[in-house]
Amino acid sequence: MPDAKGASSALVFFVNGRKVEDGNVDPEWTLLTYLRNKLRLSGTKLGCGEGGCGACTVMLSRYNHALDKVTHYSVNACLAPVASVHGLAVTTVEGIGSTKSGLHAVQERIAKAHGSQCGFCTPGIVMSMYTLLRNTRVPSMEQIEEYFTGNLCRCTGYRPILEGFRTFTLDAKVQGGCGRADCCKLKDKISGTNGAVNGIGGDPGNGESSAYEESSVTHLLYDKYDFKPYDPTQEIIFPPELKVDRELQTSYVEFHGPRVSFYRPSSLSQLLQLKSLHPTAKIIVGNTEVGVEVKFKNQVYPVLINPSNVSELNTVVEEDSGVVFGASVTLTTIEETLRAQLSKQEEYRTRIFSAILEMLRWFAGKQIRNAAAIGGNIMTGSPISDLNPLLMAAGATLTLCSKERGERQVVMDQSFFTGYRRNIVLPDEILLSVHIPYTTEGEYFFGYKQARRRDDDIAIVNAGMKVIFDHESAVVKKIDLAFGGMAPTTVMALSTMKKLVGRKWEPLLLEEATTSLLEDLPLSPSAPGGMIEYRRALTISFFLKFFLSVRGQLSKRLPGLVEPLTDMEERAVKLHEHTSPKSTQIFQKVPAGQSQIDPVGRPLPHTSAQKQASGEAVYVDDMPRFENELYAGLVLSTRAHAKIISIDESSALSLDGVERFFCARDMPNLDRNKIGCIIHDEEVFAYEKVTCVGQIIGLVAAKDQATAQRAAKLVKVQYEDIKPCIITVHDAIAEKSYYNSFTINKGDAETVLKGSANLLEGEIHLGGQEHFYLETNAHLAVPKGEDGELELFSSTQNPTETQKLVAKALGVPENRVVVRVKRMGGGFGGKETRTCSISVPLCVAAAAMNRPVRIMLDRDEDMVITGTRHPFFCRWKVAFSDDGVLSAVEMDLYANGGNSLDLTASVVHRAMFSMDNVYKCDNVRVTGYVCKTNLPSNTAFRGFGGPQGMFFAEDMIERIASFLNKDSCKVRERNMYVTGDKTHYNQLLERCTIRRCWDEVTVQADYSSRKASIDSFNKLNKYRKKGISLIPVKFGISFTALFLNQAGALVLVYTDGSVLLSHGGTEMGQGLHTKMIQVAARALQIPADKIYIAETATDKVPNTSPTAASASSDLNGMAVVNACDKIRQRLEPYIAQNPKGSWEDWVKAAYFDRVSLSATGFYRTPGISNFDFEKLEGRPFNYFSYGAAVTEVEIDCLTGDHSVLRTDIVMDVGESLNPAIDIGQIEGAFTQGLGLFTIEELCYSPEGVLLTRGPGAYKIPGFQDIPKEFNVSLLRGAPNPRAVFSSKAIGEPPLFLGASVFFSIRDAIKAARMDAGLSPTFRLDSPATAERIRMACPDFITEKIKPAEPGSFKPWSVTV
Repeated sequence: MPDAKGASSALVFFVNGRKVEDGNVDPEWTLLTYLRNKLRLSGTKLGCGEGGCGACTVMLSRYNHALDKVTHYSVNACLAPVASVHGLAVTTVEGIGSTKSGLHAVQERIAKAHGSQCGFCTPGIVMSMYTLLRNTRVPSMEQIEEYFTGNLCRCTGYRPILEGFRTFTLDAKVQGGCGRADCCKLKDKISGTNGAVNGIGGDPGNGESSAYEESSVTHLLYDKYDFKPYDPTQEIIFPPELKVDRELQTSYVEFHGPRVSFYRPSSLSQLLQLKSLHPTAKIIVGNTEVGVEVKFKNQVYPVLINPSNVSELNTVVEEDSGVVFGASVTLTTIEETLRAQLSKQEEYRTRIFSAILEMLRWFAGKQIRNAAAIGGNIMTGSPISDLNPLLMAAGATLTLCSKERGERQVVMDQSFFTGYRRNIVLPDEILLSVHIPYTTEGEYFFGYKQARRRDDDIAIVNAGMKVIFDHESAVVKKIDLAFGGMAPTTVMALSTMKKLVGRKWEPLLLEEATTSLLEDLPLSPSAPGGMIEYRRALTISFFLKFFLSVRGQLSKRLPGLVEPLTDMEERAVKLHEHTSPKSTQIFQKVPAGQSQIDPVGRPLPHTSAQKQASGEAVYVDDMPRFENELYAGLVLSTRAHAKIISIDESSALSLDGVERFFCARDMPNLDRNKIGCIIHDEEVFAYEKVTCVGQIIGLVAAKDQATAQRAAKLVKVQYEDIKPCIITVHDAIAEKSYYNSFTINKGDAETVLKGSANLLEGEIHLGGQEHFYLETNAHLAVPKGEDGELELFSSTQNPTETQKLVAKALGVPENRVVVRVKRMGGGFGGKETRTCSISVPLCVAAAAMNRPVRIMLDRDEDMVITGTRHPFFCRWKVAFSDDGVLSAVEMDLYANGGNSLDLTASVVHRAMFSMDNVYKCDNVRVTGYVCKTNLPSNTAFRGFGGPQGMFFAEDMIERIASFLNKDSCKVRERNMYVTGDKTHYNQLLERCTIRRCWDEVTVQADYSSRKASIDSFNKLNKYRKKGISLIPVKFGISFTALFLNQAGALVLVYTDGSVLLSHGGTEMGQGLHTKMIQVAARALQIPADKIYIAETATDKVPNTSPTAASASSDLNGMAVVNACDKIRQRLEPYIAQNPKGSWEDWVKAAYFDRVSLSATGFYRTPGISNFDFEKLEGRPFNYFSYGAAVTEVEIDCLTGDHSVLRTDIVMDVGESLNPAIDIGQIEGAFTQGLGLFTIEELCYSPEGVLLTRGPGAYKIPGFQDIPKEFNVSLLRGAPNPRAVFSSKAIGEPPLFLGASVFFSIRDAIKAARMDAGLSPTFRLDSPATAERIRMACPDFITEKIKPAEPGSFKPWSVTV
């Protein structure tokens, strides 16, 4: 074997068919880093760096010489070491097609099916689908969803992606229709929503309406018959050299870098020799655990050994007693092997295998399972490992091996793990293989897991349970119970196991086991992960499910001895089944006489969709490097409130490649160090103190990202804590820590409340939400070398504010700073103001050194620095009649603003304006408090306080309905606004369409009959309950800051007839540029393909408002029309002279006649005014958007798990500019709202440290979280005269409809509580996590668990 200190091997692999040879590769580099930085293939994106989002997905291909077969599998390039692909073929999104050479069928379908919005996730999703097609010519929908478990999308709501790719599957025609415009299957659905409820015979005083014929309605967002057929014969061929040259795959290789050496032995003896030489070396296969430790836990492992070519570790052997898997066998191979075993063995022999397969369904994403090995799962020893409890309960046998002592076998039992991530394996030993046994006829085995999100999530608690009975009896001979998530290691309930031996499988055993388990599995109230009572309840709930499952199996084998399960019990233990998603989208066709070149109202795809699908769309970090460019690393505060005693950057500056360190000392004066979007209450660099964890203290400029980040961690900051440290809203209330407060007082709520016979009071908390845009903050500052000029390429929604703050920090006029935005990979409000805290210090560094400086934050950095949606706490009182009619409301709202004012005051205003939702009340007093805390400043997020205010209104309505024992829908209807009503802030409601939306969705969803069916279901089921809710939304459109309601546009017409359009809005995936092109095409009366938008830049359109408040289409659209009208008017004489001429003829004629072919446009919203809180005067909103949703859910009362079965939405978008974009916005907003109100939970330590960083800990909805049936209908016959071409805003209003999931869950919990004889009136804070759902359904299990006294312990996390 070559000496470990010998020269590095040359790395050889293929990328998109081209050979790559590198004799100087750094083994610390990941494949993603190599692709992007060395090969300049920027289509593959960095979204998280931990294999949790799928943006970096690529396909690896390997030739199996033994089988003469090429295997293809998707992996996360952000985790795969580039050294590990030696001898393999890599395919990236650029390699399968392009807009120049022709798109691949996968790329074309996701683009044309409207499955790409911001586009940052699109290449990864494309590559997951492409890999599936390379392996399965005609896949099923279940396989598609399996392959997408490792991919996330924050924009689309997933439905259009699934529907676009459904066209590749066997069940392409199973869904709502055939894809043709005249589909017969959808006629009933279309006509059913086009009757009286949609205006025919309806009340014309309640919103505009007109009698639309069925022929004016369609569901066809795209025609699948236009898709290019998939031709597998045209795929890239596997490189012949990799087939011929066996050595490339099988030979020993080693690579040495400055800090890390990588070895790939080709034999067991070489592996053992290496482990003997390097006993602390990390053995990696997929690098799925070590890669995360290196990236996020600052670990350095000098020696990495990859045993993927050691045959003994990669074999699968079937023995009489079970199956032996080499330790390097991937989880995907294990899945395939065990499935084959299920098909050829008798059922009773494969019960362990069945449990492992069920667990692997929910184990990480497909990309991780393709790369990760069973040995790695065991050896990393995670206390929440999904496989270890199963292997431990199964009694798996491990074969260990070392050079000195040879092989030894150990049983994986309670003695295997010796502490947190420690085990009995000796330093020089390796894990050689894992033996998983067959089961016997009297042996039963089940596995359980509960997580925040069903797929691709780490467990909260998991378990493996096995019982063996005496021959032909129900008496326990042996039982094994293993649990994860209940201790620093996987543990076994030894005492319970001992007690149950010899006992009969009957209810008395269940009672004793549940009591004993609580003694066996204690959990400190301060335990990491929190959720103490819930986790303890899960252990018993899992055992109850195990008890029932085994009893069900026993009853079939011993029918005379064991009672069979009831239908209710059968449902309690039923496994989650895959359901192929269904959906319909219904909207209004364009009028019959509309010109074919007029694109308004047509479902055009996103203008960048094809570029996004092919990886050609350029985001900030995709831009080519400048010759003398540097990279920035940030030094962040680790304390929430502290004085800065000293900053020592010497260690950082001594690192090779570091150029300079910047902090507050480098700012010429204190004023230039001040920034902030409304008031300058923030600092470029923290000066004398820090006021939150994650505040920027300094910046390191270095030669590359790795060096900059490494150096930033070497900067030493000494602190002295300051009291008080205010983290939560309740801390702020106790300390009276407020920026300010505001009150709206209409009528006399106080007097009415005092005299009311029906009075309720309540409190409720709504948590924050991480934006989780797929593209993190990315900026590139380029000094121009003279007069203080600087160009900033920025991923920001607010170029003008960025320009102002950069100019202020640099001490130059604003005209020296140009901010340019091509596109963003998502924004959602998170890039409206908070981007400046990163881009401004970057510009300071670039200007000082006169060199370009770049930064793209890692996901954990972005989450720590940039703030979230505002958490709110609400106290309310409400008076109402016996019929549920509101007579008075008092409400106090507290928003956790964080450490600066930012936009919190405006967010609180919006929440106060929205606290009525759609309900009229003449006596209202609402006060909003802007709480100042020591968290990173919370900020704008889609909805901007509106969802919080509306949520509190709906909470009141629900509790009133429960108190009166009435259907909550009836209470809602009795209080619902109509046209002519005034809100609590005295704005008149014009063209109020809420009742039309409400009535239409009621019919579309068949609400009444489904409600009755759910009631029947709940009567027959104890452990599972269903719920249904119907939730409305009213959302005011405008910036509440009057001056922001303005926009500009610039139209440039060139002599060839092409048009370059610029406007003040930025593109973040919402389709704004697409809509503006459609608007300009109509205004100019030319085809849309003649118009191009290059970017948004402050030197094209000045003084722009942020792209926010859902008003961008309204404002910029009218400015575009204004500019285009000027151009059209100038061309009128030439059109009159040559009426049969072409657009190009008229343009050339005007040019030769010396007529200007450029025009600026401007618009300011008329008829609105600032709101005066004292006088209750002003018109804050231009108009309102309305909608309603019906959602049905099913919950598991034992675990808190839930499934969204169906959602129907009717949304008023006026006359849609683009139905495909509008429906996409509705679905995406709904899914984001679903996340807000159910699974997305931010956890902070009592010291203000964000604990849920990155996709591993913070879960946004995935492909399998959306409704199984998802129907969206756009309200017809509701033109809006107050916006461009009668349209309405759509970005934010639908988000609150996601609350229909929350209130459906609440409805299901209510049924469970009533079964238990408990009050149907209860508090349920948001989000409705699995923990909250389970603990809101008290039963004999939860009664056994006594929570610790508050104040007697330090909790792991606090509610902020």
